[in-house]
Amino acid sequence: MIAVAQVEIQKARNLLGQMPEQANGLIHFLNTKTSEELASLDIKDRIGTILTIKRVLTMRTLMQNLERKSQDMQVEVNSFVERFAVLHERGLPSLLGNNECLLRQVEYTHRLNKHVVDQINASSSTSAEKTLPSSQTLYNNLENLFYIEHEVKHLFSVQPNFYRYTDADETLRKLQRHQLLEQQWWQSMLEIL
Repeated sequence: MIAVAQVEIQKARNLLGQMPEQANGLIHFLNTKTSEELASLDIKDRIGTILTIKRVLTMRTLMQNLERKSQDMQVEVNSFVERFAVLHERGLPSLLGNNECLLRQVEYTHRLNKHVVDQINASSSTSAEKTLPSSQTLYNNLENLFYIEHEVKHLFSVQPNFYRYTDADETLRKLQRHQLLEQQWWQSMLEIL
């Protein structure tokens, strides 16, 4: 979602260009003229024209909000990755599948259970005779598993707030649906200045 948001932010930034500054100038111009002066410029509806111009400012606000929200999400993702990297170094299986995408929870649970079984089996002798593992080997493997279990429980210093992600997704959708004015109309307004 962050990558999609970055693409949409860049599209909006390119589309807006200097329009927000021009919009502020146009609104100031329209607010300072009398009705007769506007009528001579063929502007019959001051409020309607201002509201139409404000769509540019609305798009800028949506873009800025989405940028802030995606930056917050990226900080959280980076923090999680840093904490998970420590666990991965300690022996926890990777969250990524063969296609470098995150595994679903069911798949990761299966991978984690297999890892635990492999850890326990690794502590037993590799010879043909089945013997009990040494107490030190068993202790080391269990200590590592308990450490990992403890750290996984505390992986999120702050529990995930899915409202934030939903809110960012809604802002992204609003930005994608927001329509700007036709360039020809905008240029005609700028010529009035």
